Amino acid sequence: MAKPFLKLIAEYVFENYKDNLEQLCIILPNKRGALFLKNYLAQTYGKTIWLPTIISAEELISELSGLKTLEEIDLMCYLYDSYKICYGPNAENFDSFAKWGQLILQDFNEIDRYLADSEQLYENLKDIKVLENWSLGAETLSEYQSNYLKFMNSLGAIYKHFGNFLITKKWAYQGLAYKHAVLNFDKSAYPHQFYKLIFCGFNALNAAELNIFNKLYLQKKADILWDADNYYLKDKNQEAGLFLRNNFNLFQQHQPSFIGDHFTEAKEIKIISVPKQIGQAQVIKQTIQKYIDDKVPLDKVAIVLANEKLLWPVLQQLPAAVEYVNITMEYPLRYTSTYSLIEQLLQLQISFSKQNRQHKTIYHKDLIALLRQPIFATYLTQKNKELSVSKIIDQLTERNISFISSKILFQLFNTTDNEVMQLLQPARSVPALCEQFLILLQNIKEIFIAQPQNNQSSLELEYLQIIIKNFNRLSEILQKYPHFNDILALKQLFNQVVGNASAPFIGEPLRGLQIMGVLETRTLDFDHIILVNVNESVLPSGKTVNSFIPNDLKRAFGLPLYLEKDAIYAYHFYRLLQRASDVVITYDSETDTFGKGEKSRFVTQLQLEMQITHPNIKITEEVALYPEFPKELDNTITIIKDDEILAPIYLKAVSNDEFGALSPSGLITFKECPLKFYFRYSAKLKETKEVEESAEANTFGSILHLSLENLFKENIGKILNAEELREKLKLTESTVHNSFTTFFDNPEIVGKGLLQKEVIKVYVEKLIKSDITLVNKLQKENQFITLKNLEQEFSAPIQVEIKGALTTIYVKGKIDRIDSYSGKTRIIDYKSSLKSSDKFDFTSFAELFSNTDHNKQFQLFIYAWLLYKNSFCTPEQMHPCIIPFKNFLDEPKYLTRDKKPFVFTNEFLTDFENELKHFIETIFALDKPFVQTDDEDIHAFCPYNTICNFAVK
Repeated sequence: MAKPFLKLIAEYVFENYKDNLEQLCIILPNKRGALFLKNYLAQTYGKTIWLPTIISAEELISELSGLKTLEEIDLMCYLYDSYKICYGPNAENFDSFAKWGQLILQDFNEIDRYLADSEQLYENLKDIKVLENWSLGAETLSEYQSNYLKFMNSLGAIYKHFGNFLITKKWAYQGLAYKHAVLNFDKSAYPHQFYKLIFCGFNALNAAELNIFNKLYLQKKADILWDADNYYLKDKNQEAGLFLRNNFNLFQQHQPSFIGDHFTEAKEIKIISVPKQIGQAQVIKQTIQKYIDDKVPLDKVAIVLANEKLLWPVLQQLPAAVEYVNITMEYPLRYTSTYSLIEQLLQLQISFSKQNRQHKTIYHKDLIALLRQPIFATYLTQKNKELSVSKIIDQLTERNISFISSKILFQLFNTTDNEVMQLLQPARSVPALCEQFLILLQNIKEIFIAQPQNNQSSLELEYLQIIIKNFNRLSEILQKYPHFNDILALKQLFNQVVGNASAPFIGEPLRGLQIMGVLETRTLDFDHIILVNVNESVLPSGKTVNSFIPNDLKRAFGLPLYLEKDAIYAYHFYRLLQRASDVVITYDSETDTFGKGEKSRFVTQLQLEMQITHPNIKITEEVALYPEFPKELDNTITIIKDDEILAPIYLKAVSNDEFGALSPSGLITFKECPLKFYFRYSAKLKETKEVEESAEANTFGSILHLSLENLFKENIGKILNAEELREKLKLTESTVHNSFTTFFDNPEIVGKGLLQKEVIKVYVEKLIKSDITLVNKLQKENQFITLKNLEQEFSAPIQVEIKGALTTIYVKGKIDRIDSYSGKTRIIDYKSSLKSSDKFDFTSFAELFSNTDHNKQFQLFIYAWLLYKNSFCTPEQMHPCIIPFKNFLDEPKYLTRDKKPFVFTNEFLTDFENELKHFIETIFALDKPFVQTDDEDIHAFCPYNTICNFAVK
């Protein structure tokens, strides 16, 4: 590799200012290069020396302006004061202002950094907005248009008021500091403290910087050392050299320093297309491992992240042999678990503030999300060792509590701990809430300190301490400014103070592997570069509008636009590559509707130009491959049976207790999908249960069954008569309501539940009216109907062969209703609806035990067999049927054979039992694994469809 830029700077200083080193001031674009420069100076001098003053451009501006640059939150508060004064009594509250106030501040910064005529600019902006809102023939502007114009007209006044206020306090925002550095330049004594000021590695200078640099240069007080390559300097169409060409013209440097021809040297650039963040992290891992295998010193290697979110995936994938890592970037606190906890608690308070009722409630999803938050769950269990977070969630789901009141909260948590309960109650005031959060954070900190330390807990503790520090700052702001008097304003403040803060990483900058962002690479050079996530809209960033000033007006007043901002990143991109000998560039190939997955145009440009103009540079492009993965994957899940897998099913099948025996629904599950049967009865995977805000399909059916049972249970064993049935119609409303509230821990039925209650009521009334019609019809024939049973469970043994031995298995089913009339015994099963594909005409046992369209027929045959085995009635009397409530029929849906009513016989039921025995034996057959269905409809409604691989077949 060619000499690093900072090494060249050290040699330049040695050759030109060998004896005046301590009287120099070296200005770098940022302070990150300072340590590297000091190291190169020590190497170049080879002895103990007094180092020069090394500062960043912003530090120079601060010295020249004599103003203190405030933090953004302070600036926003003072800007809001100026806005209220200039806009008048109809000014919006701070919460609304904070959403767009930053745009005003950004505009003020750009106006002042580029020394634009603010008065003229805002006058022009005023005129433009008047023209935009003018329309021929319109008598008056709408209220919205008037308010918008008033706001735009007030911007110039806000700018003046805000700037004047800050100057009187000797404060500034960044742009104002630059502007006053120019105005105060001739009065400042700072540059005269030094023999020479040396500006190193600058590129895109704003108007204020150009003014200051040029004055110092003309006074022979400064040297300006550039870092560039002729490849992008001499080509006027190359955006990377845009600013440097302008700078050379302004400073009239005919032979600027350190302009090289590095792109004429041999380089290898590998471009790798790989999907998703983890895929790119895997490519980095493989590349670093190759460097290690090739004995490449890792302090010559830099991983440059175009997207800061890749930091954790990259760190987690680094090879174990990487001993030292220096991360020259900071990790945003908004990505930490502690930040997410406070955000959730704030959201809870915002939810309280939006409720108009006196007694506030917590929405179940908010509470469950909070309970599942790992840090909060740890905090709760440490506060109360007997508390079980999972049991609280189970109670919520079992009782179907959609909105949790204070009373229910105390029942769930079973605690009198005010500290915990106050967090889940509406706060008395914003300062009180902030104090509660600080106490919570301190307690969590003590919990972390008491735990055994590992890398993860140490990092969380570090983040926690920084968040506490920022929260103390937040408390100071609350006391200082009156704007934060509601929870929404506090949320804005939290996002700005804590959300914009970051945790610095501590490492050895001159040792080991370097990981940094693109901006951190300024003035630094490495032999081996791994540039990650170089996608369009990432590098360069997308064209987002962050200004109240139109582009035409910006162009007229010399403010930067997309072209200039893209040119800055183009320079960083090419400068990073110019001295490297080996470069790996990755981009995310994952595509979506919006076209994401496109590599950066910088990369495309590099590919197209280099092959023509720089043949020494070898560029290859490839798609990341993982040779250990087979080309095709068999996504079918097959569970091979053994004694251990079959044991839970066997124990259930041979038992006839409350939870024992095989049920008709279980047998149908095996028939539909043996894998689903395995998940439910062998692996015992519980279906995910959530709080039902309204009745889901299963609960809806349960409410209907309970309503009918409560209405008819007093008639079991009795003859039904029309008068009693008409009385039941009057009880339908109250019975359905009571049944509904049995499943929901709320006496008040709301929302979709009201509609569902009405539907169930209609269903119940349909059945009662159908019974009345049947009773009246039978009465004319001097017949009557007797209600035999409701929701009655029947079980029967069956001898099956398991591993060569006869074993008694039990089958058990609950029949919804049994009644009898005219020598018939109706075995009734309630169903919400029937599918058009459901078959009720018996054709063969082969179809019955294999075809899923015969499932309802299969269930009715099992019920008939259970009654036969229990000697309930003769086979000839049996009339199994289904009552479908959604499409209610004049008569239930009966079984048929050759389109005629099905007649049961002893012989048929014996044959059915033999077939059932063989069917059950296949469950326990070791040579027949549990396989998954290929029926898409069954898969679509399966509770396990997220864990089987059906979707990716």
